[in-house]
Amino acid sequence: MGLQSLAFYTAVAWLPSILIDRGTSSTTAGWMLFYYQVVSLASSSLLPLLTRGRHDQRWTAAGASVLVAGGYTVLVAAPGLPVVACTLLGLGGGASLVLALTFQSQRAGSPGEAAALAGMAQSIGYLVAAAGPLLLGILHDVTHSWTLPLAALAVLGVATAAAGHGAGQDRHVGRPVN
Repeated sequence: MGLQSLAFYTAVAWLPSILIDRGTSSTTAGWMLFYYQVVSLASSSLLPLLTRGRHDQRWTAAGASVLVAGGYTVLVAAPGLPVVACTLLGLGGGASLVLALTFQSQRAGSPGEAAALAGMAQSIGYLVAAAGPLLLGILHDVTHSWTLPLAALAVLGVATAAAGHGAGQDRHVGRPVN
């Protein structure tokens, strides 16, 4: 929950600045942020239809996070392809959000456990996520470049894939269900 939210909030906060720094006009950068959010909305809307009835979602969760890592990698390696980067970020980010929220109820053994799991995941998750834009801005200020901050986000995307693979297992967390 925390890592996928960190990737989202960081993109929303910094994507236009990153694109402008890499040669995109401010108008186009604003439209790219809009495009990213539209793709994310479409992805988050379609994912439940594509995964209905599937309880093991390890590869779906890992794949979504790899798309996010790929989007940040494109911003580093091919800054002239903002549409590709925003498409990858949006597809992966929208899917990751839906999966993170879905796992909070699917992985619980009872309604009480679902509430506890959601409370923990969202409290800690949004705390982690809130630090993302600030830390990325600090890293940019220290390095005077977006390369290291974007590479760090790509690496976090891979870490999110590993976490998503674990969270996507068809099992319950918490107390054993008798």
